[in-house]
Amino acid sequence: VRTREIDEDVHIMAAISSLAARFHVADASAAANNRTCRHATRTCAAVRTREIDEDVHIMAAISSLAARFHVADASAAANNRTCRHATRTCAAVRTREIDEEVAGGAGGGRESAPTCAPSSARRNVLRGAAAGVLLAGSQLAQTPAALAIQTRTTPKPFTLDVERWQDRAGSYLGPAQMARIRGEFKETVKGVLMEEVPKMQGAYPGLLKLAFLDAAPHSLWEINTPTGGANGSIRFSEELQRPENKALAGLITALEPVKVRIDAAWTAKAQEMSSERMPDPISWADLIAMAAVVAQIQKWGGSPEGGWPVRQGRSDVLEADPSGRSLSMNADVDTALAWFNKRGIHINAALPIWMEITDNLDSVKANPACAKLMAAYEADPAMFQKGFMMGFTQLSSLGTYYDAFAYFYDENPYVVRDWYKAQQAQQL
Repeated sequence: VRTREIDEDVHIMAAISSLAARFHVADASAAANNRTCRHATRTCAAVRTREIDEDVHIMAAISSLAARFHVADASAAANNRTCRHATRTCAAVRTREIDEEVAGGAGGGRESAPTCAPSSARRNVLRGAAAGVLLAGSQLAQTPAALAIQTRTTPKPFTLDVERWQDRAGSYLGPAQMARIRGEFKETVKGVLMEEVPKMQGAYPGLLKLAFLDAAPHSLWEINTPTGGANGSIRFSEELQRPENKALAGLITALEPVKVRIDAAWTAKAQEMSSERMPDPISWADLIAMAAVVAQIQKWGGSPEGGWPVRQGRSDVLEADPSGRSLSMNADVDTALAWFNKRGIHINAALPIWMEITDNLDSVKANPACAKLMAAYEADPAMFQKGFMMGFTQLSSLGTYYDAFAYFYDENPYVVRDWYKAQQAQQL
């Protein structure tokens, strides 16, 4: 038995055990270790190195697919019906192959060299495990318990339902073109906001509070009600009239002409590139988030080291979010941190946000853990900025649906070529 082949086969079994562990089922993991791993080690001499590598890739794909579903409540059922069955099947196939090898050696009157294990049997087992994971996951991901914990923050720019995107501007763009146009849109919005934000009364910390209160109604624990989140719902009068939001109504009014200016500038850019279809207007959710970022950068006196990437494409909702879910700006720090923690934003990312928007800073200073962090922030401002950016990124993604084709325009290849030539000539 070659040592290298043993190591590679152990890696396969580690991938199988990792798959079982993702579903949080102890007995399946134990079965993989006690039965399958032992049989795999005994038969590893009969496995070709090329086939081992292929198995590793297959199991990595299975683990990746299983991890994408993020279904905690349904994981036990998936494991009981799929992973444990696949593990037992693997063990049965390995045992049969061993018996065949032993029988062949006994029939010859002497110990024979192990023969290469049939690749088709192992392939069928692995394909069965993959199909079982996909089937269980697709069924369980539609259950009410699963839908209640999905964050819905992952964009899907490449999907099989082509009809959904074929009528959108930029539907035929490639990844490189998408990245470039997103960069152009960000610079267009940033340029307008850098001019307009200083003119707004109470822009700081008002815009940051506005972004926070837009995302604050997000909740995953109320079944059969909207999840809420950073979706631009705070623009509706029903939501603006709530006690915690009334003071910020003037900022929504101030942002309306800014939105018109951004839309006009971006439409002009699309016309300059001879786009057949005009791009979408900027969503309120994106406008509020990006305005808060610009206000914070201006307060710091410049963009932090390494820049501050802001994701684009947040979709607006058509009605106000449910009431009674927000966090009062006068809340004590323990209540605030518990609120952030429940939404997956931990103290190192939550505290910088809360320090900027709270009306009860004395509560923060009185907390020993927070006081220690505040002293560290004072000694290292870059640490504060890093935590703030992390917290704001998480906050502005709560409950958000990202539109994968937002703000794209159609490109005329001839106009693009001439435009690039003109840019190069200006640089020279």
